[in-house]
Amino acid sequence: MAKNNANNIIFLNPNEYFQGAVSGAVASLRVQVSEHAQHYLVQLLGRFISMDNFYPTNGEGKPADTLTQQLAIALEEEKAAERAVRLRQLGDFSLYVAGFFSDSLHRKLVDVDYYIGMGGAAYQNAALLEEKKTRAAVLHELSQKFPKFVEILGTISEETGFNPESHKDLLRAYDQWVKTGEKRFETRLVKAGIAPVVVADGGRRKKKTGSGDS
Repeated sequence: MAKNNANNIIFLNPNEYFQGAVSGAVASLRVQVSEHAQHYLVQLLGRFISMDNFYPTNGEGKPADTLTQQLAIALEEEKAAERAVRLRQLGDFSLYVAGFFSDSLHRKLVDVDYYIGMGGAAYQNAALLEEKKTRAAVLHELSQKFPKFVEILGTISEETGFNPESHKDLLRAYDQWVKTGEKRFETRLVKAGIAPVVVADGGRRKKKTGSGDS
């Protein structure tokens, strides 16, 4: 995300925005984080744009909105691969909440340290169960440096002004605009100071102004 001389925000796409935000926070904090881990964070942030992806669900499709419920679901999985997925989801959820909502956690019975402990342990156990070596290495890194990754997300919130609660509607509007090209979504973005653009196949960026063509 960048501002032009007219102070309008040029929003390229969520992944590109989050890539810049993550790399900027890592540079600002001067922490050692692998490119694979940075990519993982970018994918995590993009996935959580939709609230449908925020809370893991149980076998009946009902959201598990507490860490205890999520851990119980993970431990109930008989297959190691499925248990690894559930533990990774628990780690993702813990990291996201601890990074972006740490202030609100101070007012609750469960504080940010609880999320850090649960998330770090979940990633570590997921790494032990993960069959893919590259992903296992990333999960291990997330576990070992969990507080640093929480700090990275906190820095993204402070330095870029990104806040999941206030930006979620705009990100959804952008997502719908990309999928449908409908003018009403473009209008909503423009009113917010966002100039929506798409990336052409050849890598050239062009502004999309139509309501049906891409």
